Amino acid sequence: MKRNLVFSLLLLAGLTAAQQKPGDSVVVDPDHHRVVLENEHVRVIEARASRGATSQMHSHPPFVFISLDAARGKFGLPDGKSMIFDTNPNQVVWFGDGMQHSWELIGGEVNVIGVEIKSAAPGATKPAPVTRRADDCVTVDPDVHHVLFENDQVRVFEARAGKGRKSPMHSHVASLLVVTRKARMKGTAPNGATGYLDFTPNQVLWFPNGMQHAWEVIEGDLGVVVVEVKSAHKNPGPAAPAKAD
Repeated sequence: MKRNLVFSLLLLAGLTAAQQKPGDSVVVDPDHHRVVLENEHVRVIEARASRGATSQMHSHPPFVFISLDAARGKFGLPDGKSMIFDTNPNQVVWFGDGMQHSWELIGGEVNVIGVEIKSAAPGATKPAPVTRRADDCVTVDPDVHHVLFENDQVRVFEARAGKGRKSPMHSHVASLLVVTRKARMKGTAPNGATGYLDFTPNQVLWFPNGMQHAWEVIEGDLGVVVVEVKSAHKNPGPAAPAKAD
């Protein structure tokens, strides 16, 4: 199954821009694709479908693919061939050349978030390299913030933590957050102010550049995939000192 998945991903990623692109997924198939968030840096698509559903040929621009459920689909490719494509919970993949396909869902439930990166579109200006603060989340708390991959457009990491886990004061660059597990978080700002945030699966949140906080999981289990968008990055300021408990 793992070999089939890797082969499938490589085959899909190999579809080139030289092929004629069909319509946008949201326009061609609004029953299964909808926009849940859009700004100058990203467009976020949610794809949902149950077994037996079909979708005609459509395209996706360069994007981060995040699967939240298990499914098996039969994909139709632009050259007329077909293939089986499996998705699994917490599967995260970068499709830099976008994707063109039709599909039929032959098992499971499609529950996918696609984070389209506008600076990765053909002809767009590529973002400058990111200079991270000394209190970057991955540096400060690498046991929770685990990098899945990084390229010239994004850094993608997964954050997981159980009830009672605390993370010290740290910072984030501009990010799109996709929630995979239910949790309640207590956050603390650099000035000591506190607040609460409830996370539910499929929740999508945009965080601006330079956010700083410490946090504690007070209910549930934290599970999020974070897509840091380099085109939204701004030069960092000095890190605020951590506030003692």
